[in-house]
Amino acid sequence: MISPRQVFEDTIRPAELLLRVYRLLENDAIQREGDMVKSLRAVVGASEDEDVMLIFNEIFLGLIRERAQLPPAALKRSALCNLMRQSVVVACTALETYLPSLLRVNLPTVIQAKGRSFFPQDAELQEHFKELTFGLDETLRILSDPNAPLYIANKILSLTTFKYLGGKKGIHIVGALLSIEKPWEQIAQQLGRDRKELMKIIDETTRRRNDIVHRADRPQSDPSADLQEINYSWTKQAVDTIGHVCLALDELVAARMTHLQQEFAQRAEEARV
Repeated sequence: MISPRQVFEDTIRPAELLLRVYRLLENDAIQREGDMVKSLRAVVGASEDEDVMLIFNEIFLGLIRERAQLPPAALKRSALCNLMRQSVVVACTALETYLPSLLRVNLPTVIQAKGRSFFPQDAELQEHFKELTFGLDETLRILSDPNAPLYIANKILSLTTFKYLGGKKGIHIVGALLSIEKPWEQIAQQLGRDRKELMKIIDETTRRRNDIVHRADRPQSDPSADLQEINYSWTKQAVDTIGHVCLALDELVAARMTHLQQEFAQRAEEARV
């Protein structure tokens, strides 16, 4: 079975690719004539009457031939910025895909190891799952079913299907449910970063993703406004931060699961003695 980390890395990879494509195509001006264009025509065997476009920067040089049917407007900065916008969307999707996957794989272990105390006394967590209830038949099943941890985990996961699990709140909820005390503090410590700064970046990125998806990157406060500006440095920071936070959370959860499994095995061994 593919691991949550692999799911995340596979899902966020297109976001990183979009940024690389943006850097390749970023240019100050398209050239259609001049010595360099003339030389490249000879290299590719393009006739003098073929319309070609040359773009180049410090990392890339490319000649676009007529049969590519790519209009010059598609290479303007205003058009290329959409690559960065979609990178933000993909990165947030990777986060929203990763969190339920991480919960699905590890929550049964937490419930089995911690028993009735698996659900932490966390106000934000309790508010998020306030609609979670168990009927009488479900309660009786939990008391007698050896697979009760898996049943409870699936019940919780079924609720997350209908409730949004993403952004800084989703990271806290998943971390707390997986027995990580003060998840954001531990993530920040793992990365050697400031907790508030990390949360702010994740929050801003999530809100920007919503602006892009729901309002074509116009602010929620004024949907009729012009497109919001976006730049490479901010976008790369946003995508990288989502990657760093998720990998840190994955490491913390892996270490915690190992500890819980060892504790459970030790208690089981003591019970047999």
